[in-house]
Amino acid sequence: MASTSTVVCGICESQHTTTKADFWCPECDEGLCSQCLKHHSASKGTRAHGVISVDNYKQLPSSIANISQYCSQHDRKFQIYCPQHESTCCPLCIQSYHANCIGILSLEKVIETAKTSALMENFDKNIKNIKINAERVVKDRKQNLDEIKKQRQKFQDEIKQIRNKINEHIESLEQQILQDLYAAEQKVKSQIEDLLGKLALNIEKVDLLQTDLSAIKEYASDLQAFLGSKMVETEIQKHEIFLQSLLDDGSLQKIDMNCQIEENLSDVLSTVTSFGSISVESKSPLVVMHTEKHKQAQLRTFHYAPRTDINDIKMTLIRKFDFTCVTGCSISCTGDIFLVDYVKKCLRILKEDGTSKTDLPLSILNPVDVTCINNETVAVTYPNSKQIQIFNITTISVERTINTTGNCYGICYRDGCLLYCDTKIGIQKLNLSDNCSSTLIKDNTLSNCSYVATSEDKVYYTNCSHHTVTCCSLTGENVWEYKDQSVRSSRGISVDKHSNVYIASSGNNSIIVLSSDGKEARTVLRRQVGIENPYGLAFDVKKEKLVVANYSGPKLYGKLITSCYQ
Repeated sequence: MASTSTVVCGICESQHTTTKADFWCPECDEGLCSQCLKHHSASKGTRAHGVISVDNYKQLPSSIANISQYCSQHDRKFQIYCPQHESTCCPLCIQSYHANCIGILSLEKVIETAKTSALMENFDKNIKNIKINAERVVKDRKQNLDEIKKQRQKFQDEIKQIRNKINEHIESLEQQILQDLYAAEQKVKSQIEDLLGKLALNIEKVDLLQTDLSAIKEYASDLQAFLGSKMVETEIQKHEIFLQSLLDDGSLQKIDMNCQIEENLSDVLSTVTSFGSISVESKSPLVVMHTEKHKQAQLRTFHYAPRTDINDIKMTLIRKFDFTCVTGCSISCTGDIFLVDYVKKCLRILKEDGTSKTDLPLSILNPVDVTCINNETVAVTYPNSKQIQIFNITTISVERTINTTGNCYGICYRDGCLLYCDTKIGIQKLNLSDNCSSTLIKDNTLSNCSYVATSEDKVYYTNCSHHTVTCCSLTGENVWEYKDQSVRSSRGISVDKHSNVYIASSGNNSIIVLSSDGKEARTVLRRQVGIENPYGLAFDVKKEKLVVANYSGPKLYGKLITSCYQ
């Protein structure tokens, strides 16, 4: 919370008079007494400032209340926001540090929706989800304790029933097994109670975070809310990571005790040397975590940048690569460009500047598409062989070969899984951790040369024969479908950070961009500028660059320019 000490009127203080402030102006960053408030409200330069009471100001977290409106280096008021560095700037900061940055925005425009943005609402949901998850864990652990107690009682009764049927010789063995049983229970109890203690502390912190967030929403200035939200986001991530870690490290595995009683107790005097054995086993957690992870990931891309209208998009050619028969392309996180040569059966790797890095031979005929998994591995599809290969570009070796049900064409990578187009089935999802494959989107009309892409919480794919582009949720529900001759023989597909969808229309020798809702379409590149039988597309979201893989002509490397950055 903000300081509880007395806040004095800044105007009176400048005149060497100490007067208690009743109000606080976030824009001026100083307190105001009732008399000075009248002048403040009447002045042309300050009448539009959003003044709050000092009592409300004191409810702000100190980290938020201490956010300054002015640049510490130049003593100028923040007026500009640089999305590239995610920093507020004064005019002198732009000249000194951000002269070459693109996408510079007006700070006033950026913060006008800080309190009402979807991000703030998502934080509310995240905090509620954290509390719900924590409460579920507490309930689950307590239920597990009750089950353990019942199991212990059950086994204890069995042991006593057997003991009553045999002689005093096994009394010592009985006592030993009881000690083992109680010891096992105490061990589990100690583990769970320790976890419950940690959860109690975590819940207290989440409650405080929720209180702080409410104060920010109610009483913080727009700038404070904007910058404070980043602090809140960091804290939320910590709590989410903590709860997720309980699943990852096995803390939430269901614990059961087993007791195996000796069957030959009748021979106890000669053969039995123990009453039994106690074991503790862990099973898969029963508790289910609820999270807003995908929504949050969607918002983190760029919180306040306005969505780009497709009519404001234009492309400028950066360079051409003289290759033919390239059917797929991908861009790594380091900026390297991967091109699949269908005829020469190789994977061409180019540096970011377009110079050749290396050509890697592939072991199977007619590769089609490629996607980067990490800095060392890529996945390549071979529809004729019904296979996908995980290829290590460092060791130049095949790490894994995956057989597919049908012909597999377009492929993309997301969160440890490969999504690929399987003809006559639909979009398949392959979990790389266990090699389990499942149908994400069932579409028995899917044709050859269909490609797939994913962005935020959506999956997009083309159907070459039906001249369609389809958008679905990550759970497979259809969101929209675009069908028109403008995307005739649609192949490669890629998505920018505003969820605008780029389509390689091989039948029209053009690149089409669709609006995020799939309702509008526009041609951004034509045959006249070098588009000839385009197949693969790859969009570098960070640098806003688009690679177009023409099957018949040179490959193009273009840069996206929108009105937001002019």
